[in-house]
Amino acid sequence: MNNNLLRRFIAALAMGAMLGGYRHHDYVKWGQRGREAFLAHQAHRFDLYMAAPHPSIVTVLGSMVVIVGALAIYEGLVLILSRGLSSTSGSGTVQ
Repeated sequence: MNNNLLRRFIAALAMGAMLGGYRHHDYVKWGQRGREAFLAHQAHRFDLYMAAPHPSIVTVLGSMVVIVGALAIYEGLVLILSRGLSSTSGSGTVQ
């Protein structure tokens, strides 16, 4: 397997594990707060964001910022893994 592909795969797994941990934490938090608190939070969120939607350009630009941020984190993680894995590999390799 190509080393670059392996590093990207490990970075994707790490980001997936972090997202899964965050989602689990969210489920546990709302499970402890109870059904009524969750429904009240969702009703408030609906009133703020869904009842009066933002203009489409704001939504598109906001989504682009989030995607660029996620890709920057991913590429940064790949860079860190590249440097970390290349320093642990044998220094006698020919490039």
